[in-house]
Amino acid sequence: MYFAKKAVEEVDQMMDTTVYACQSESCNGWMREDFVTVDYNCPMCGTEMSQEVRELPKIKYDHQFYNK
Repeated sequence: MYFAKKAVEEVDQMMDTTVYACQSESCNGWMREDFVTVDYNCPMCGTEMSQEVRELPKIKYDHQFYNK
């Protein structure tokens, strides 16, 4: 038999993040401010979105796609 400790998952740093949430009652779409569309409409239903603040894990921007 083999017993091993499972690796402890890293706890991401939680921070207040500005998001845009759909105003429609039937839709629960939302997106971070960094990824919002130009016209501020929900990509799932097309309704306008309003600005909110939520506590979300911090996104790590480690990738450098355009550097050669």
